[in-house]
Amino acid sequence: MTVAPPAEWVRPDNNLLLVGVCTVLAMLVAGPALFSIKLMSLVGPALLLACFALFSVRRTLILLLVANIVLPAKILMKLRLAGLQPQETIFLVAVGFALVDLVYRQRLAVKRTEADVPALAFLLVTLGSVAVGLLDGNPVTVILRDVRFPLYYGVFFLVTSFVDARSARQQFPLAIVLAGLVVSGEYILEFMGAIDLSTGTRFFRVARLHGVVLPIALLLLMAQFLYDPKRYGRWPLVALFLPIGLAFVLTVGRGMWVAFGVGLLTLAWLHHRGGGNRHPWRTAVLAVSLVLVLGGTVFLFQRFTGAAVGAHALERSRTFVDYQRDIHVLGRLFSYSTALETIAEQPLLGHGQGATLTFPVFNAETSRFEMWTVWTLDSLYLMLLWKMGIVGLVAAAWLALRILKLSYRTLIRAGDASTRVFAAGTTAVLVAMYTFGLSDGSMIHGRFALVFGALFGLVAVVAREPATGAQPQLKA
Repeated sequence: MTVAPPAEWVRPDNNLLLVGVCTVLAMLVAGPALFSIKLMSLVGPALLLACFALFSVRRTLILLLVANIVLPAKILMKLRLAGLQPQETIFLVAVGFALVDLVYRQRLAVKRTEADVPALAFLLVTLGSVAVGLLDGNPVTVILRDVRFPLYYGVFFLVTSFVDARSARQQFPLAIVLAGLVVSGEYILEFMGAIDLSTGTRFFRVARLHGVVLPIALLLLMAQFLYDPKRYGRWPLVALFLPIGLAFVLTVGRGMWVAFGVGLLTLAWLHHRGGGNRHPWRTAVLAVSLVLVLGGTVFLFQRFTGAAVGAHALERSRTFVDYQRDIHVLGRLFSYSTALETIAEQPLLGHGQGATLTFPVFNAETSRFEMWTVWTLDSLYLMLLWKMGIVGLVAAAWLALRILKLSYRTLIRAGDASTRVFAAGTTAVLVAMYTFGLSDGSMIHGRFALVFGALFGLVAVVAREPATGAQPQLKA
């Protein structure tokens, strides 16, 4: 293929072209400065990101994932455009690119996967729950705020139609891990800025919504360690693992700790059961070694800062055997009890999007319980039953279990290392996040629904590809 020569006017000695480019750049800097310094600071990054994503659904989806994970909630709220959050704006841009690609490149040829029907069923049930909410008289503003999050799972079809298997198993997991590294930096810096380093007596718990990426990134890194450490090298993987792990510990999130432990056990079991591992004990040794290295890192961090990380973590861990020690756990149990009573009123279809609950919540500022009205719960499964009823729970379970089945089947049939790394990592992540759903609703409520919708799509894309190479022999 021959490359067409550039136009005659595109040359270094074209002074008119140079003056024109400089003028445009000056206007891009000075123009927004006339309105706002904040706006001026956004122009450059926005142009770079736009050029990166231009007319590529795959690159736009990578940008969508990274921006959705990395940006703190305060920044997302400040960057709202016409009522849309930044990730929603990027999502709509990706839809626009997808329509152009579908018409002019794919000639309206839609790519199918085995999870299309469950995903479509879940989205249809979500829309049905909007009708239920309207019939129940729920406020329209709350309905619109609620339904946007489960509808994020529409990103599943963008991924399955416009992302190839190689990008799905290599580029997207890497983007998630690097985004987790950025989030870990945010957590560590926030922690360092909140405690008093001169005395080291204060502990500040860093708890933000985008911290959900930390256990996901750690499990993906562990899968790389176990199945193909030579691809990036062990030391670069350790360099990524330590700061993400440190930030993960600083969250002091009991639900995330349990979920990560379940995911780690799943990953160790998968590696022990298959993958041609001649020495099964090495799996346990490697997993324990990484946990011990992480513990040593936390210990050194504690000695350096003087912060009582270990004491605070131990105190919160005691609630596993004595939940009455934590007033916040009691408040969560109040919410669960109220939700179950409400679910019993309309168990089949639920109360629809926009439904609210009123129950006592402990206010740390006033040191007493107060009656709060909320539109979300710290439980994925109770929230599904509450908003969408048994029908919604069944639809969500159908989709979730189908994706888990595809991920595990891909691992069984995988013949190359990169596919095994991806399938093992996603299987462990899925099991961990389904466990996390017992005490958290981020899979269905909040911006991380985009991440899980994309992850489901990536699993479906890789599972769609035929197995290549020698397949590992799994133990009976």
